[in-house]
Amino acid sequence: MAININKISSIKLNTREKISVGIAIAAIVIFLFCQFLVFPVLDKNEQLTDRIATREQQLVKIKELQTTYRETSSKAQQTQQLLKTRRQGFTLFSFLETLAGRTGVKSNIAYMKPTTTSQKDSPYRLSMVEMKLQEITMSQLLAYLHGIETARDMIVIRRLSIAKSEQKAGLINTIFQVETLEI
Repeated sequence: MAININKISSIKLNTREKISVGIAIAAIVIFLFCQFLVFPVLDKNEQLTDRIATREQQLVKIKELQTTYRETSSKAQQTQQLLKTRRQGFTLFSFLETLAGRTGVKSNIAYMKPTTTSQKDSPYRLSMVEMKLQEITMSQLLAYLHGIETARDMIVIRRLSIAKSEQKAGLINTIFQVETLEI
């Protein structure tokens, strides 16, 4: 079936049909223009806008992490300085025993259980002592805990349990864990 071009060009259209065909051709051209030029540009613009928003969020997160890193690094340097200035031969066990003597609770020590754990990939060891004091007053306990907390040797109380003494009224029994880093 061959199409004769001469026949197509000889088709006579009235004015209304010519306008309709012109509008249809213009609509097709506009559609193709939008489909192949405008919409891809708009899609690309939207993708770039999304990328920018994502990158801005990442930048904010990086700045937060940078601040956290700087704070942590500063604290680590301060900790190292404190450990270096600690007196030679410091041990947590001996510190707690000496403090117990100064605060008057040495005779109330039921037990002291020291443990030391090496820290992975670190020159430091975690030294911990679990200690039980029996039949002491609240003021004795407070004086002892105050001595631990205010020591410049970076000692931390990790756990504390207090119970009333069953034998003597007004006295308490306590078990607590104390820890520090050692070189």
